[in-house]
Amino acid sequence: MRQAAGGAEDAGVVEDAGVVEDAGVVEDAGVVADAGVVADAGVVEDAGVTAEDAGVVEDAGSEEELVFPDAGPIEDAGTGVDAGSPPPPPVITRFLATPSQIERGQSAVLEWEVAVATEVRIEPDLGVVTGSSLSVRPFATTTYRLTALGEGGSATATVTVGVIEPAWASMSWGNELPGGYNSDVYRWLDSKGEQRTAVLTRNDARDPGGTNGGMLRQFRYGSGAKARVATGTGASSGAVKYNGWGYVVSHYGSGNSLVARSADVTGQYRQALMGRHHALHEFSWNLLFNDGTAQVPKWVPIKATVQWFFATGRDHPVYAITFDSSAALPQGLSTQPDSRTPYGDIAWDGDGTLATVDGVKWGDKYQFYTRDEPFTSASRWDYKTPNVVPYASTYSRTADAEMGIVQTLSWLQHNTGGTWLNNNWGKDSENQIDGDTADKWVMPPNWNWPYQLCQYEMKLNQPTTSKRVAWGLMSGAVGRATYWGYGYEKQWSSLPYHSYSVFTVLGRPSEGTVQAQISEVERALKAQPSASRGQVVAYGPGGVARSDSEKYAVPGYNGVYGVHEFKADTDGSFSVGLNAAGGALHNPIFLIRDMYAPLSRLTLDGVALRADVDYFASYDDVTKRVWITLNREWSGGHTLSNLPIGP
Repeated sequence: MRQAAGGAEDAGVVEDAGVVEDAGVVEDAGVVADAGVVADAGVVEDAGVTAEDAGVVEDAGSEEELVFPDAGPIEDAGTGVDAGSPPPPPVITRFLATPSQIERGQSAVLEWEVAVATEVRIEPDLGVVTGSSLSVRPFATTTYRLTALGEGGSATATVTVGVIEPAWASMSWGNELPGGYNSDVYRWLDSKGEQRTAVLTRNDARDPGGTNGGMLRQFRYGSGAKARVATGTGASSGAVKYNGWGYVVSHYGSGNSLVARSADVTGQYRQALMGRHHALHEFSWNLLFNDGTAQVPKWVPIKATVQWFFATGRDHPVYAITFDSSAALPQGLSTQPDSRTPYGDIAWDGDGTLATVDGVKWGDKYQFYTRDEPFTSASRWDYKTPNVVPYASTYSRTADAEMGIVQTLSWLQHNTGGTWLNNNWGKDSENQIDGDTADKWVMPPNWNWPYQLCQYEMKLNQPTTSKRVAWGLMSGAVGRATYWGYGYEKQWSSLPYHSYSVFTVLGRPSEGTVQAQISEVERALKAQPSASRGQVVAYGPGGVARSDSEKYAVPGYNGVYGVHEFKADTDGSFSVGLNAAGGALHNPIFLIRDMYAPLSRLTLDGVALRADVDYFASYDDVTKRVWITLNREWSGGHTLSNLPIGP
């Protein structure tokens, strides 16, 4: 049945039809009484339809359909959602990092815009975030993933913040007066990029503590809660005080009753090298040895020269010494001096700590260590395990502090240790021979330790806070044509020269600092050098302040400074290999001879390296040498090259 549309009375009843003013949304269209049947009209949202004059229904058509005239086609209808459809998923319209590349230690800002989300997460490490931005400081290049979660599902986006290594600061030097000690102060960045400081007191005048300087007055390392300052203790030995560490000490004569020491005399100092990242600081003295008698003295001057070697990227300085006994030629000294150099007292547990010593360790042909803590004369010990690289150390577990001396060569390459305790190699305290029956020590008697540590400051069965640390070499180690090395297996010569070098190690037993340096030397001695351009150096001075040439114990390894040594071609180019056959090397140092200009372009396996980031170099124009510290873990075999830049 058709009805006229002109009157509302004749149009049937249209309930709640209202007036459609904005055709974009037609609501309640599902109920049209007596207008026919509108089936499943649902809700049309954002239909984009403009219906003018919708208040009057004209020509309603049949009962089966309802017609809105002039509505036209429905274009861009948007989203038509049935009553049972799921909600839309979240939308990420923006996720970026500003800046996208930073230097390590700097920060970047992550910014994002997300719609229709109930939760936003950013990984790694950040978790649930709110707002629209966040500052981050990644240690290494990091890709951040943003995940938006909502009722309609999830969406993800990623952004990467590139982290580049900043240029490392160069080594610095200054003449300063800490505590009134006239000193040369060196500061450098260690393997962690943290500053270390060495205060070397000058040896040309009396210092405030009553000695003549020429020692490490203070050493600083670590940062934050792990920062530590170690200053000379001023502990006495007889009438002499030791205001730092690194003194030259040599006992000689009957019963070692006489002593020559640098603390008693003035000397000279100089900078042998002050490079961008490497430094050599030198002390020297003329020590007088009485090779006669008390009634008829015969004074013989023995020149002792010490160099301290510091390097960016390295933790532990090298202490290198040469005894020049040329004045004792041709027969040598009859009084058979030993060496306990380097010698001294420094608060390796940190100034003011006064920690009890918990144990001592040393290595010669075998490893010695104490088994009871805290350490006393009654501590049990073990001397059974074979050893390679000599060392002497003492530690406090309660203070988490240790100090050690580690040689740059093996025990077979340079004999160390003194006295006669070798008859206990392979034994322990339970089956020792020639023990201390007089003083009832379980430990060896104090006069029979191969190295001098805290033994002379100990009391029977009582702990000690002594911070004495010194090296040890046999009687005859200075100024003798021949002398027996420790163990009495081989004779050595100390005439006219005797040179050796050790690493000075301060650190923490919880981090295994001393053992790590021992292992580093062992691996360095097993490294296999090669050269396709330039040469592997196999001969050189046997020590500091020497012009002679000796065959190196290991070709390509300079034991004076603990570095790998090569020679460049005449044009300054080199291409040298090193296979870390004994294990990874941490920040190895290369010394290149015959360099008449600084490095031009350094590469590793053909890849260009960045100065002050990937490597730290110092050019010595006087000696025509380049020192290079590689800032990396060197595993396996690699090739380091410096080739001329092409046209």
